[in-house]
Amino acid sequence: MRGPRLSVETCARRLAPLSARYPEVAPVETRVSWCGPGALPPGRRWSEATIQALCGLMEVHGWDGGRPRRVGLEVASVAAGMLAAQGVLAAHIGALRGRPVSRVETSVLAAGLFLVAHHIAAATSAGELLPSPPGPEPGPPFRTADGRWFEIEVFDAEAWKSFWSLLGAPDAELSRAWTSFRSRYYRGRCAFPPGLHQATAACTLARVAEAAAASGVSLSPVRAYAEVLEHPGPGTWYPSVGEPALTRSGEGHRMTAPPQVGAPHDGHLPLRGLRVVEATSRMQGPLAGLLLQMLGAEVIRVEPPGGDVGRMVPPIAGDTGSFFLCYNRGKRAIQLDLTRASGRGELLDLLATSDAFLHNWRPGKAAEWGLDRDSVASAGPNLVYAEATGWHPVTDNDHLIGTDFLVQAYAGFGDGLNTPDEPPLTSRALLTDTLGALVTCEGILGGLYERERTGRPVPVDTSLLQGAMAAQAHVLEPLAAGTEAGGRRSGRPVWGALDRPIPGPDGWLAVSVETDADLDRLREVAGVDRAGSPPATEAALVERLGAAPVGHWEDQLVAAAVPCSTVSRDLVALGADGRLKALFEPLAGSCVAPASPWRLLP
Repeated sequence: MRGPRLSVETCARRLAPLSARYPEVAPVETRVSWCGPGALPPGRRWSEATIQALCGLMEVHGWDGGRPRRVGLEVASVAAGMLAAQGVLAAHIGALRGRPVSRVETSVLAAGLFLVAHHIAAATSAGELLPSPPGPEPGPPFRTADGRWFEIEVFDAEAWKSFWSLLGAPDAELSRAWTSFRSRYYRGRCAFPPGLHQATAACTLARVAEAAAASGVSLSPVRAYAEVLEHPGPGTWYPSVGEPALTRSGEGHRMTAPPQVGAPHDGHLPLRGLRVVEATSRMQGPLAGLLLQMLGAEVIRVEPPGGDVGRMVPPIAGDTGSFFLCYNRGKRAIQLDLTRASGRGELLDLLATSDAFLHNWRPGKAAEWGLDRDSVASAGPNLVYAEATGWHPVTDNDHLIGTDFLVQAYAGFGDGLNTPDEPPLTSRALLTDTLGALVTCEGILGGLYERERTGRPVPVDTSLLQGAMAAQAHVLEPLAAGTEAGGRRSGRPVWGALDRPIPGPDGWLAVSVETDADLDRLREVAGVDRAGSPPATEAALVERLGAAPVGHWEDQLVAAAVPCSTVSRDLVALGADGRLKALFEPLAGSCVAPASPWRLLP
C-alpha cells in the first residue's frame, strides 16, 4: 500500500484482524493519495493541514468564532485510511462472489470532503437556509464555577426549559437559545444569549449534573485525555473501542443457502447483488448505508409513515432537505409502521431476502419490537445484523443520548482539537458522526466478509464512540504508552504561528513547515531572514505572508514545493471548482455532494 503515512498506518491497523484470521488472503493493490487522480496537479505537496484548508473543514470548524480554525486531530488522514480499508474489504467480498477488484484508490481530500458533505450540499442548494442562530456567544460547551466544561443533549423543548430554569437562567432567553441549539447539527453553528453562560458559570459541575438528571437532559463533562485514559482504562480503549465489534464465526447462524452472485453485466462494483436494509436516522446510519451503496449494494431505507422528518429540514434541494438528500440519495425508501405488528412483520419478510440489516435505534428498542438479532435471525438466517449506537462498548453511558457532540466531550476531543492555551472546545463539525459512520460501514463489510468466507453471518456492534477513538488512536496510544512525540503535549497539539491559518488581505492561507528545508524554502520565497528565535522567525513570516494576496503566495509556494493552500471559505465556490469536478456529484438543481470516495479497478 502507498500513501500518506497516517492513512497507510490507519488502513493497516484496520485490516490487521483480517490478515491475522485469514493469512492466505491475497493482497489488493491499495493507494491513498492526497488529492486523487486528476483533481489537482500531480507532484504538488500536501499535508493534513492544507487538505483541511482546501476541503472546507477549517472553515466549518471555525464558524462559531467567525474565522477558519485548524482541526487539532488528523481526521482527514485517518478517514482516508479507513476508506482504504473498506475498499479492500469490499474487494475481498467481491473476489469471493466472482466480482474481483484488483486495485483500490482513495484520497485524503475525498475523505475530507465527506467530513463537511452536508454543509456543501446546503450551501449549493437553491433553498433558504435555516434561520440565523440568535445570540452573541457560542453555544455549548459551557464552563462551570469549578472550572469544568460540559456538553448537553436534549430533544425535548420542555426538558430544555426545565434544565435551564433549575440553573436560574433568564426565561426570556430560553426560547431563542433553543432555536439555535436544535439546528446546530444542520447549520454547524450555535450561538446563545449570555445569560445561559452566566447561569452555568455560577454553578458547580455537580449542581449542573443534578439539574440535568432532574430534567431528563443528557450531560457529559468535556473530559481531558488523562480522564479518558484512566476510565475505563487503556486495556479497554485499545484497540477495541476504535474498531467495530464482530461476533466471530462459530458463534453465529450458518447460512441456509450460498450467496447469490449477480450477472456479469451488473458492473464490477464488488457489492453488486447484495441488499442492505437500513432503519436509521440523522447521519451515522444513513452515511454508512450510502457508502455501502457506493460500493454496489442495493440499499432499502425503512422510514415511518409519512416519511423521515429530515426530508423537510431546510435548505430544500428540489423537493427534499439537502441534509437528508446528501446521505440518502439513490436509496429506495419504504414506509413501515414498526409500532404495529403488521409493520414489523413486513420488515421481517424483507429481511428474509436481504444480506444485511442496519439500525441505530436507542438501546432496548429492538428488543421491545421483537427485532433484536436473535429474533431477526429466525426470519433471516443469512443476515448480517448491525447495530449503530452512541456508546458501545461503554454500556454505562446507555442512559445518555448518543449523539455527536456528547460523544466528542466524553471521548476527549476537547484536548485533541485544541492547544494547551485554548479552552477545550468540541467541534461543531460532525466529526464523530462521520467517523462513526465509517466504523459502521467497515463493520458491515467485515460481517459480510466473514459470512462469505465461513458461511456464518455474524452480528456487528458499532458506535459513535468507536469512531471518536479511531480518530484519536494516533494520539492516545503513544500517550498511554508514554511514547508521545514532539508536536503534542499531554495529547494536545502544540502549534506555532505557522501551524494556524494565516490571514491575508483577501483570504486565509494554510502552510505546512514539516522540515528545516521547508522553512528555508518558505523564508526564501517570502524574503525573510532568520530572526533571533524560531518563534520570532515564524512571526516575521506570518507578517510577511499576510501583507499580500493569498493567491500570490500560493503560486510561489507551490512552485517552491512548500505545502500550502488557500482556505476554502465559500462552499458554493468549492462545489463549483472545476479542478475538483470529479469529486462531486449533482443531487438536485445546483446542489452537489461528494461523490464516491473510491476508484475500484477490476
